[in-house]
Amino acid sequence: MNLELLKSERKAKGYTQKYMAEQLGFKDRSSYCLIENGKCSVDIELANRIASVLDLSKRRTFEIFFASKVQVSST
Repeated sequence: MNLELLKSERKAKGYTQKYMAEQLGFKDRSSYCLIENGKCSVDIELANRIASVLDLSKRRTFEIFFASKVQVSST
């Protein structure tokens, strides 16, 4: 999961973590904060709900939640 991209998309929309938590039906902001800090896994249903709140394209959703970062080797 690309946490930096997720945060930047949220901030670009002007949304707070509290707003995201409310839209996703979480109890409080800290529940959403765990996602952005990589402390909580995101299943496909939650990824789609977040994508919906942020109005992300399918491509952007894939980039954030499903594309794996490949570390470039220096060998």
